[in-house]
Amino acid sequence: MLRLVALVVVLLVAFVGGLFIVSGERLAAIAGDRITAALGREVRIADDLRPRFFPNIGVRTGAFTVAGSTGGAALVTGEGLSVGVDLLALFSGRIEVREITLVSPTLTLVEFADGRTNWSEANPDRSRSANGTGDARSLDLSIAGLSVQNGTVSYRDENTGRSMLFENVNISANTPSADAPLVVSAEFATNGKSVKGEAELASLSRFLAGDMTGVSVDTQIGRNAIRFAGDISLDGVLEGDLVADLPSPETLVALSGGTATPLPADILPIEASGALTVTPEVVGIARGQYRFGANRLQGTMTVALGDAAFVSAQLSAGDLDLSFLSAEEGSAGAGPSAAEGKGWSTKPIDASVLGLLDADIQLDAATIDLGTTAMQDVSATVTIDDARAVVNILRAQAFGGALIARFVANNRNGLSVAGDMDGKTVAIQSLLTDMAGFDRMRGAGNTQLSFLGVGQSLDEIMRSLSGKGALDIGQGDITGVDLASLFGGSNAADSVGDRAVTIFRSLEASFTIENGVMRNDDLLMTAKLFEARGSGDIHLGRQSLDYVLRPSVFENDVTGGFSIPVRVKGPWSSPRIYPDLEAVARDRLKVEEEKLRVDAKARLEAERKKIEEDADARLEKEKQKLEDEIGDRLRKGLGSLFDR
Repeated sequence: MLRLVALVVVLLVAFVGGLFIVSGERLAAIAGDRITAALGREVRIADDLRPRFFPNIGVRTGAFTVAGSTGGAALVTGEGLSVGVDLLALFSGRIEVREITLVSPTLTLVEFADGRTNWSEANPDRSRSANGTGDARSLDLSIAGLSVQNGTVSYRDENTGRSMLFENVNISANTPSADAPLVVSAEFATNGKSVKGEAELASLSRFLAGDMTGVSVDTQIGRNAIRFAGDISLDGVLEGDLVADLPSPETLVALSGGTATPLPADILPIEASGALTVTPEVVGIARGQYRFGANRLQGTMTVALGDAAFVSAQLSAGDLDLSFLSAEEGSAGAGPSAAEGKGWSTKPIDASVLGLLDADIQLDAATIDLGTTAMQDVSATVTIDDARAVVNILRAQAFGGALIARFVANNRNGLSVAGDMDGKTVAIQSLLTDMAGFDRMRGAGNTQLSFLGVGQSLDEIMRSLSGKGALDIGQGDITGVDLASLFGGSNAADSVGDRAVTIFRSLEASFTIENGVMRNDDLLMTAKLFEARGSGDIHLGRQSLDYVLRPSVFENDVTGGFSIPVRVKGPWSSPRIYPDLEAVARDRLKVEEEKLRVDAKARLEAERKKIEEDADARLEKEKQKLEDEIGDRLRKGLGSLFDR
């Protein structure tokens, strides 16, 4: 017991004695020199010095500053420095600073309008004077611990006005020697988001000498986790394996000061892994594995760093489920009336994602499920340039046929969408349902379509559409009317309705689109008993139509036969289909007008012929009379001559 008490007394004496051995001013000066050596900047420390006993013997200084650019504000200010020394070294008469803590420091980073920065103008002469040379290999790295307590970091770009603020910054860096591993832990908060991380560097001396050095990093950003293991160099090169698990990636956007727009739940969580390479100019991932919800992709990806990030990628996938893209976006809002149909969504479309980056992406997929339809054997490219995205479908099996298409979404000055599509032997019902919400026609055929729409909602876009297109369909049918039964004498009521079907052998039509209204004037449909021609308007914006079919029975083609025009009018969901008596009257009037015109022409022709015949007869009679008179005069004249 006495030995234990004696040991404690000895330690207390050594502890207190150390305070007299160590000069507070000298420790502060040493600490200032160490920071100056590391930063190459003048460090000023206030004279308010207090001894410190725990956890290491040392001193706590007053406020300190680290000089900024010439003539500018300080780069770092703080409440004080806490300096700890090696107690055993003190017994040998040596002062070895083993730990420096920056208490409540504020680091201010500024990019000036002329391109200068306040952190890049270090004084190399001061750095060399503290170490004897400017070579990183000669730095005195005997400090075992360096930490930041309750710090703040601010960044301001005077050119762009962009600013960032990091608060509650706590950093701890420890290494027993320069050649031993350096272990760093850090945490801070920015934009209301917390970040925690740990890293281990295999050798600080090798790293400072410019060699590639082993490193591992484990970071937690909100619920997101990012892990890296590989090598790093002082010039910013990073090579190794990356694993990222991002259940809430919008946190990363908020972390950088951007607006955190919630992503669709169907593409979450996002996961990525692969061989990462980072240089000051490019970030790349080779052998990448990516997950977006239930969708998985593989391939390489590179991001060129600059004023605007540029992403290039070559990706492949098995089955991609993008059916959530076709899900209804809330209620239709204050759109069309119920009499016109359900209406398109009036919910504003947020296309700001198009401006986040530029890209050139190649994608090959076994299948892509778009909800209302699916594509197989897809090869496509996606390019994004200054908020304008272009999707080129180079090859795809879709709507039961082959499809080549190009779609554009442009958000440079408000949102506009455009497209060109060429389909071969496609399923018309699926195509028309996807493109226009019309599902009453079935069959396989060829189609061409080009369109342009402008607006901030789907409703605005559909009401602004312009373009043109054509259909060429083989055998198919149209639900809602049975023209064959109507011609066969069936009850008219039984010839219309959801159960009524008109089967046709072929159908051809071309159309134009203007202000959301599709206009067709040349539809030709042929069936077993009849052919039908059609014309009218399909209001894409209002989801309604007003269309007239004019069928004719083949047996009466020579005489015109009988024709019963059928009018289809009203909302797509429940159009009214009925014999168009007005059209019948108009057609009969046209027939009567034509008959009268023909009769009048015939009468005029007959009258003309009669007049011509009468004129010819009178002319012949006058001619004969004239010939007789001339003959009589000649005979009289000759007779007188011979009488003499």
